Amino acid sequence: MYRLAVFDVAGTIVSDNGLVIECFSNSFAEVVPELWEKNQSQFLNYAKEAMGQSKIEVFLKLIGSAPLAHKASEVFQEYYLTKLDSVEVFEGVPELFEDLMAAGVAVALNTGFNRDTLDLMMSRFGLQDLVAATATQSEAGEGRPSPAMLQHVARQLGITDAAEVAAIGDTKSDIQAAIRFGAGLKIGVLTGEHGARELESAGADLVLKTAVESREYFLV
Repeated sequence: MYRLAVFDVAGTIVSDNGLVIECFSNSFAEVVPELWEKNQSQFLNYAKEAMGQSKIEVFLKLIGSAPLAHKASEVFQEYYLTKLDSVEVFEGVPELFEDLMAAGVAVALNTGFNRDTLDLMMSRFGLQDLVAATATQSEAGEGRPSPAMLQHVARQLGITDAAEVAAIGDTKSDIQAAIRFGAGLKIGVLTGEHGARELESAGADLVLKTAVESREYFLV
């Protein structure tokens, strides 16, 4: 029996439709326009491959300057908020969270977004009363593929056995973080950037079409 289900956010429980990559593109164009003009293809390919990882680390890797990377990360979050009206929670997610809560399985979220963005999204989609714990990269100290965010939510809920935790996400980094954490169940979903082959190669125990399909693995 799993006591905790930890979900990624963008591409897992809410739509992405290329918005994260659009945010990366906008940030590069605004903060390092000359570098962006020369390296668009390289930067976008890396951002797609690193999807799910710490955004600040992606910017730092590609830009090479900590101050500019932090600025780009701020621009990313600001731009995402201007596009929030285009983001939708996937059908069935609130009901899934309600069912898990009723069955005694706590729901947590972990994300590379900052706290303001995460809180606004939870409020917009009516999830705040259905989620027992949350973690952002800055609060946990590290982003994926580090297990820090999973450790953070587990500590909040007093869960000491990682085998009692299931992690659900749409990227290789979600699966890699879950493996490093020792999660009892690692579920990849096909609603985001990475495909079944990538998720399986990363070590997913299961690959499902949507996060909602994970219901049967909890409610037994």
